[in-house]
Parts: sequence; C-alpha cells; structure tokens
Amino acid sequence: MAEVFSEWLEKLKSKIDIAEVVSSYVHLEEKGSRKWACCPFHHEKTPSFCIHSQTQTYYCFGCHVGGDVITFVQEIEHTDFMGAVKILADKYHVEIPDFSRKDSNATLKKHKDKLYEMMRDAAAYFHQNLMGDAGKPAREYLAKRGISAQTARIFGLGYSIGKQQLVSYLSSKGYSGEQMQEAGLVDKSQNGCYDTMAGRLIVPIINNIKQVIAFGGRVLDDSLPKYKNTRETILFNKSKEIFGQHSVKKLKLEGPVNELIMVEGYMDVISLFQRGVKNAVASMGTALTVEQARLIKRYVNKVIICYDGDSAGQKATMRGLDILYNEGLDVRVVSLPDNLDPDEYVRKYGKDSYLKLLVEAKPLFEHKLNVIASKYDLTSPQEKGKYAVEAMNAIKVLEDPAMVEAYMGFVAKKTGLSVETLRRQFDMSETPVIQIAKPQAKVGMTAFDRAVRYVLYALFGGVENANCETDLSQYIVDKNQAALYNLYRAKKDSGQNTLDELVKEEENNPEVRYVLDEGSKIGDEIANQYFADCVKTIIKEGDKLRKRALTKAIDNETDEEARYIMISQLAQTKKQ
Repeated sequence: MAEVFSEWLEKLKSKIDIAEVVSSYVHLEEKGSRKWACCPFHHEKTPSFCIHSQTQTYYCFGCHVGGDVITFVQEIEHTDFMGAVKILADKYHVEIPDFSRKDSNATLKKHKDKLYEMMRDAAAYFHQNLMGDAGKPAREYLAKRGISAQTARIFGLGYSIGKQQLVSYLSSKGYSGEQMQEAGLVDKSQNGCYDTMAGRLIVPIINNIKQVIAFGGRVLDDSLPKYKNTRETILFNKSKEIFGQHSVKKLKLEGPVNELIMVEGYMDVISLFQRGVKNAVASMGTALTVEQARLIKRYVNKVIICYDGDSAGQKATMRGLDILYNEGLDVRVVSLPDNLDPDEYVRKYGKDSYLKLLVEAKPLFEHKLNVIASKYDLTSPQEKGKYAVEAMNAIKVLEDPAMVEAYMGFVAKKTGLSVETLRRQFDMSETPVIQIAKPQAKVGMTAFDRAVRYVLYALFGGVENANCETDLSQYIVDKNQAALYNLYRAKKDSGQNTLDELVKEEENNPEVRYVLDEGSKIGDEIANQYFADCVKTIIKEGDKLRKRALTKAIDNETDEEARYIMISQLAQTKKQ
C-alpha cells in the first residue's frame, strides 16, 4: 500500500531532534529536564524560550509562541509548511516521495529541481568570474560604488564575461540549451544560444527557501538599458518575490527587526546594506503586488516605502500604499530630495542622514494628503476648496473616528478652513471610495484551523478533483468557517463552488483571506493527499471540540431537563 503523506511526515519527525534543530539557530542551556534559550522571535536578555524534548515541542513564556519542529522552521525561516518540510528533509537526508496521483506532477517536480540545480551552478560560475582575473572590470565598478568584496560575497554577486562562456560551462555540466533557455539564462539566435547578461554585473535573485530563481544584470558603464532581469519563467514570477530576503532572515536571527524598508531596485538594497542599513528589501520594479505585501507581512508589521525621488517613483509609491495597508501593515513613506534614489542618497549624504529621514517618515494618510495638496494652489480659494473635497474623500476610508478627527485638523491647518466646515464636507460626500480594510489581529492557527481552511480552499476548486462525502458541518464550530462550508454546499450542485465565488465573499467574511493563504502553502504535487489528511484531522479534532463544548455546556446548565438532554448527546458522541 502506498505511503500517505501524514505517515511519511511522522517518520520524518521521528528522525528529528527539535533541540538539535533549534541549537543551529540559538544557543541552548540545559536546566533540569528542559533546554532554554533567549527567544529567536523577540528580543530578550533572560531566556524564556523552552524546549520540551519529551514532546518535541517548544514554547516561549515571553511572547507565547510555540509548536513543533515544523512550526519552528516555518517561523524562523519565514517559509510555508512545505518549505519547512523541505528544509528539514534536506537537513536529515530524507527524500520526499511523490505523493501526487498524477505522473505529470512528479515529472514537473523533477524537471524544476534540475533547473534549480542549474541556476545554482550558474550563480557559482558568475561569482567565480567576478573574483577571478576576468572580473576586474566588475570589481572596479563595485569599488567605485563603495561595495566591498565581503558584501559581494554575501549577496553572491557575479560577472558575465561574454555571450558564450556561460553556455559552454553549463553544457560541460550536462545541461541542455533548452534547459538554459527555459530558465531564462539564454536566448537563441541562428548561431545558437547566447548569454543574455553578457558584460554585466550579475545579481542572483533568491527565494525564501534559498533557491536561485533568476538573475539581475547591471551594465558597468552608462549604456542602456542599465538593468536587465531574467524574464518570467517556470521558476521566477517577479510579482511574487522580493529581493533581499536572505539577508533579512539572517538579521532576524541576530536580533529584533521591527520594520523593513521597501526600495525599488536590488542595487539600492546592496548599497544600503554596505553602509549598515541591513533591513531593506526591493520590489524589483514599481508595481507592488498583494503577494509581495503578504510576503513582507511574514517578517514585520511595519514597512517604510522609499522609492526614487523622481515623478515615476512618486506615482509608484502611491500605487503601493493601499496594497500594503490593506494587508494590515503600518505604512510610512520617505520622500527623497533632489530626485535621488536610495543608493545615490546614502552615498552622497551617508547612513546617519538616511536614518534621520526614516525616523521622519510620514504616516500613510499624511503622505497622501500632502501629495493631494501638491496638485493645488492653496493660496487660491477655489483651489483650496477643491483640495478640501478630495482630502475628505481620501480620509473617508478611515473607520477610526479619532483618526478622522486628527486628519481633519491636519487639513484645516493646511487650508485655513474650519474643522466644522470640513466635517460637513466629509458627511455630505457621495464620492465612491474604496474601503481599505483595517489591520486585523492574527487569528488562531491550530492544526484544526489549518485543516478546515485548506479543506475549504480545496472544495472551492483550489485542488483538482477534491471531494468529501462526509458532512463536515457537525465538526466546524467557527461561525465564519461554517458560513463558508454552507456556501460550498449550496453552490456544489450547480457547479458554482469555485475560487471566484469564494473571493466574492472576502468583503463579508474575514475568514476568506486566511483560507486563500492556507491554500497557497501546499504544492500541487501533494495537494490531494494533504486534502485527505486534513479531512481526517477535522473529523478527529472536531469530534474532540464537540465533546469539550458539550461538557462545558453541561457544567454551566442549571435546568435539569436540559442537562439530561445534553448528557444523552454527550453519551451518543462517545459511542460514535
């Protein structure tokens, strides 16, 4: 009988000692039957992070986080469930079997693994070029920009010598031209394959589980285009990645990281890092996406957006604000003077001046109101009135009355209009506005929650051929989760149980965003088996929750007849 994913996972966990895994990140001290450390998830001087070897779990008495070894790796590596499983399987030399029911998925996985291997070899080759004799022009360029050899090593920087050298090297390692082309390393002409980054400084782009997925290239002179990125491929989707994750993850191990600085390009990140500002990441373009915002949220709750000072950069800043805020992030904005980008500013004025700008970063809505004001001549009564109308529309998305009042005062001071006048304008405004969701507190993520959310995702079409004959409504006790399950049952017969239908409910049901997030964590290769395991978890754990709820209700019930009925129900569930 084929091994199921849950059985394989238990075998993997049986080979793992959680203390050994944790000790590779923090120093452990043994006290009695437990091991202790300063928590890697919050800053502290006295150890409150405890390892329970008997149960193979951890718990922090300071920040109240806990879980098993997979949860620990997820949190400390800022990865999803399967990312943590892969890291642990690699560490303990355990092969992950193919749990897919489709041969095509197994083939795809092997194919992608080969491409990842090739990208790693390409990165090593480029870096070797940079450090060798042929890399002198690139090293001189880095020296002019103040980038040290150590920083070049940390970011794995490299150099492409010419059009054919990479092709020859990878061919000697057994990779085909088709594989190189599929990964975006080369283009093809009548004369064969050639390196698209020839003559450029090479910047590897690394995902959240330390795989090289693409490359950026920067010319060494003033020729155009200055920058070139690997096109989107089977490995690389620019809208779902941020540059600089690996350095931020390392920084979080050294101490607390309270905020990230979002810049536009990878050279900004590298330049800031060189000068001691190590908490910067780049969107690799101006169009911020929801996926990138959610990735940032894994690391911090506060982000300072600091794009180029030119007009295109300013417009890009405005486009990204609502996306970041809508994901529950505290958003601040830095406007750089003289049309400088972060790299140019920190080289010209230094680290201390840049940090001062960050301290003075404007809150999201103050920045918005300032940008709106820049479009009007506030010395003109007519223009002043137009500004007031647009400003009131801008703050109408705020649900906190105190914040609305504060920003009315801000606009009143800027325009000279009374708060009473602005309040009347605010109340009478009929201009449609896009509601921005207030940041929501993190909800519970027990194994039962994860199972329910993934099953909902699968049943709404997120997993092909997912079906469950058991009525799960008797086990799902959360009202928002139950509402989605009932919606699925109502839509099932008409074939309308699709992800599109689920997304339509997001405005009315806060659970939807967590269902979609949970669904994105599991790869297609194990989706069907993981779905089946989640159904088992719901039935098993849901039954326990039901009994617990009945027991509590019995204890609190004063009516004898009602107690008798509930005791009968409890006895029936125990028989089942």
